[in-house]
Amino acid sequence: MVNQLQSATVKLVLSGDSLVLRGAQRGNSPPPERTLGLAFIQAPHLGNAKKQVADEAFSLESREFLRRRIAGKPVKFVVRYKTPSGREYGSVYAGPDLIGDDLSLKIVKEGRAKVTDQARNKLNRSDVDPDDADLIDRLLDAEHQARENKCGMWSPKNPHSRPRLTTFDDDATQFLEKYKNRELRATVEQVRDASTLRVMLHLPEAHQMVTLMLSGVKAPMVRTNVPGMPDLVEPFGEEAKFNVEIRLLQQDVKVRLEGLPQGNAAPGTFAGTVIHSAGNISEWLVSNGFAKIADWSAIYLEGGAAHLRQLERAAKAKRMRIWKGFVGQVSQAPSKTFEATVVRIVNGDTIVVHDEAKDADREFQLASIRQPRVSDTDQAGYMEQARESLRRLCIGKPVTVTIDYHKPAHENFRARDCATIKYKNTDLGVHLVKNGLASVLKYRADDTDRSSNYDELLVAEAQAQTAKVGIHSGKPKAATKASDASENATRARSFITHWQRSGRVPCIVEHVSGGARLRLYIPKENVKLLFVLGGIRCPRAPRKDGSEGEPLGAEALEYTMRHAMQRNVEVEFEGVDKVGGFIGSVWLNKETNLAEALLERGLASVHGYSADQSPHGNALYAAERTAKLDKRGMWADYSAEEEARKAEEKAKLEQQRLVDAKAQQLQPRIEFVDVMVSELASPMSLFVQMAQPSKITELENMMADLAVSQMPKTADFVPKIGQLVSACYTVGDEWHRAKVLKALPANQYLVSYIDFGNSETLDVNRIRPLASKFATAEPHAQEAQLAFLRLPNDEFVSDYVDETYDLLRSLVEGRKLVANIEARPANAPIQITLYDPSLGRPVVEKSVNGDIASAGFAVANKHALSSQHNAQAAAKMQELVDDARNAHRGMWIYGDVVGDE
Repeated sequence: MVNQLQSATVKLVLSGDSLVLRGAQRGNSPPPERTLGLAFIQAPHLGNAKKQVADEAFSLESREFLRRRIAGKPVKFVVRYKTPSGREYGSVYAGPDLIGDDLSLKIVKEGRAKVTDQARNKLNRSDVDPDDADLIDRLLDAEHQARENKCGMWSPKNPHSRPRLTTFDDDATQFLEKYKNRELRATVEQVRDASTLRVMLHLPEAHQMVTLMLSGVKAPMVRTNVPGMPDLVEPFGEEAKFNVEIRLLQQDVKVRLEGLPQGNAAPGTFAGTVIHSAGNISEWLVSNGFAKIADWSAIYLEGGAAHLRQLERAAKAKRMRIWKGFVGQVSQAPSKTFEATVVRIVNGDTIVVHDEAKDADREFQLASIRQPRVSDTDQAGYMEQARESLRRLCIGKPVTVTIDYHKPAHENFRARDCATIKYKNTDLGVHLVKNGLASVLKYRADDTDRSSNYDELLVAEAQAQTAKVGIHSGKPKAATKASDASENATRARSFITHWQRSGRVPCIVEHVSGGARLRLYIPKENVKLLFVLGGIRCPRAPRKDGSEGEPLGAEALEYTMRHAMQRNVEVEFEGVDKVGGFIGSVWLNKETNLAEALLERGLASVHGYSADQSPHGNALYAAERTAKLDKRGMWADYSAEEEARKAEEKAKLEQQRLVDAKAQQLQPRIEFVDVMVSELASPMSLFVQMAQPSKITELENMMADLAVSQMPKTADFVPKIGQLVSACYTVGDEWHRAKVLKALPANQYLVSYIDFGNSETLDVNRIRPLASKFATAEPHAQEAQLAFLRLPNDEFVSDYVDETYDLLRSLVEGRKLVANIEARPANAPIQITLYDPSLGRPVVEKSVNGDIASAGFAVANKHALSSQHNAQAAAKMQELVDDARNAHRGMWIYGDVVGDE
């Protein structure tokens, strides 16, 4: 025999009689390979799907017999002969010492192959090599023994019980659902690159060939000899592939199918994990710099990708292989963890927390997620849902903040810190993503600025996509638009009666502009409103425009922000102010009255008149006394003795005033004027215009002049609160003098027409500066109250407010009346008695005031200044009220409902 015995390692067993041998490695290049057929024997042939050739009977069993014994192991071999085409045939020796009988003898004896006809014919030739002749004789004896024993291919039983499927014709999704996360027996048949394998799954019904992409990792690509595609071998691709081949190729492993790849992958491609007794190949690749983390498939890893990322960071630090030239991003915000309290939810991915250690508020964007786009009308509603979900979960709650990275300013976006924020064991970002209320940002592999909990975010997003929730549901969700109950006083009055009857109304505090001023939202009715705490006065807080506030104004604002902002509260409605704001009480946690809490801390003082009207007036006074005794807030310099001295002086002054008043013997005022009622503000409050011809002419001339004397609109014109302007009334598009009461969102303003008393909300385009010649004239509409009367305080009789309006409107609307100005209180509306001149001599019983009292819609106001001036008229009004009560008219229909007031 000419050829000498050589050493090699079996790379691949192609069939029961053919192998691929690998020589010794030289340097960093892949070792040489050669294909060797086993001399003088023939095993059943495996089929070829491309050539549409089926497997021969017993072909897989024959191949497996040989594979299990020598795949990946060292052997000795000798080449016995070559075919004209250059293919080599020889003998292979395996075993502990790589010596012994030719491996072919074992194969034939077990019935896994037979002796070829060429070998039989060779024995009859004169030039046969003695060694070859001896081997052929022994092979023939082994075959005879296998036939006698009916071994392997000579068995009468059908050995081809399970087919070998090299193509994948099943539904991949259903296949995955059936076998997902089960450990399946498999054989690695091919290594395409270090992270992409062809494996044969040994299933009960078939041997199924699939492509497996290792979950969580991506190795350099190796693509050669692929028809229609150029060769592509990325750096370290061949070395990585070689290392996987020597560890896994044709080895028995277990495979766990975990997911489907992204994009248009070939049929039968899955993401999964290879389980081998020698260790985890994915971890080995990453730790040795042969692969990087693949975020898209890291979500499938059992237990997450944290360990792989740790191995990747170590490989990067060592600049191993694919990381040789790596220059990582340097985060501008080193990771830091601290405890904080959530004080405000800005939007669906941004939160303001109070840093306990620094005693400061800090704003953070949740790391690596993006809220639904507000600009997308189909997703804007999901942004609101995301913000509400965060509010419900963590507002006012203690959280743990881990700063992950700093996002520098870019274009129109300001710089901000990004963090992972956890409430108890709940990651807020994961909570949003899992419910389909946020998406996960995707990064380049070398971008390290990402959430410290990034893998869990990816898993949560996959779960949301599978469940088709939120933004993944395919269902559009537009933003909700709440109606504004505080648009103007008239609109506010249409709500107040209903809410007063409802008792405590559940609300959400959307904004806090001052210690006692809040913007509320009523979810049940989809209504927003401006609300002012009744019975107290809070110092004015500093404004964003730089104007300074009053002492303790900032502290009062801070307290209300900390305890009420974005909280669920309960509200008691007590009244409406002139501009449409609601007045009442706010309850925190159903127990704490916010006004009382501010008073107890000396951050507010009692407003006497308002507190006296409030059902909680006694509690408000008690809270203020507590703050005074404890010398808290504005009462830090409080002295009980000084207050007693001032009270004594005040009592003396009041006593002297009463003495002086008695001495002057106040007489009824007689000041009759012709008037027209231009606006009804409330059942007891109205606006009147003097109906003298000269006044009417003056008003008409001014309006005519105003219509042609409009100042041009300039781009920099911004109406200020309290400013006199020229406003175009919606009905009739006529210009009138007006006063700006309130600035609203979207360039809207609440204005009051000073010559008529009514108010409405206008766009800024319908407002112009008022020429100076129109600003000096007194308003033609004067606010007035019906003398001698008031509405009762009891909530029950508020049901009759609308009826009172209807009666008053029928008595005054469109009529020229006579008014006697009974009193002119300082800094308050005049108090008048209205008469219809067509009814003859003016007497109280026939006045508009008397009609309201007789109808049972008011009570006598004995404390009014008009009652003090005209005791006789006040007494007559009391008689009319008593008569209505006794006759059960109006609000007295069920008896005395107001008690002793």
